[in-house]
Amino acid sequence: MPFKDSLKNLHKQAQAEAKARELAAAIAKKQAQEQEDNSFAAAMKDVKPLAPHNTYIAPPDRSPIKPRPKSNDLAEEHFFYVGEGYMVDIPATFSKNGQGSNDIKRLQNGHYEVVADVDLHGYTQEEAQQVLNEFIEFVKQRGVCGEIVHGSGLGSSGYTPVLKSLVRRWLMQHPDVLAYCEPRKGNDGAVRILIKRPRRIDPYAE
Repeated sequence: MPFKDSLKNLHKQAQAEAKARELAAAIAKKQAQEQEDNSFAAAMKDVKPLAPHNTYIAPPDRSPIKPRPKSNDLAEEHFFYVGEGYMVDIPATFSKNGQGSNDIKRLQNGHYEVVADVDLHGYTQEEAQQVLNEFIEFVKQRGVCGEIVHGSGLGSSGYTPVLKSLVRRWLMQHPDVLAYCEPRKGNDGAVRILIKRPRRIDPYAE
């Protein structure tokens, strides 16, 4: 047999032996891992997990905004505040753009996409108004509808819904708010709002 052919045969034989060694090593490694897993499972079969003790998991904060100094983030003219006051009869729905029941029905049946929501629990009245101002601007950039959670007031002093009254009174007087309603029947702790569409500015207009 010519030397060249012998060299080819030796090369093929060496490759076959190398593959056989790799396969044997892989099988041995797999068997060792399975044996280790079985040993660990057998050792842990009588172990029980500890019950949680005084563990508190904070809920995720889905509020899109936080109260910040108004001079830093929003122009002064965009801030709207109402004075002190309280409504005894707090309306569940409100509309002021002439569409009346149509706006309310559309808000209630989900005609408008809710583009953002904010939870005002834990805020003072002053902080709540600051958050509301920023929230209106936040919604404007994304659509025309948002939801505000203000609570029913059952946890307030004297069971007086101070924040609920403030929020709805604020919404009724805000120039950009067209309507609001309670999003779900029997839930008076939140409102879904409809705001004006921002005017588009023509860059070519004089």
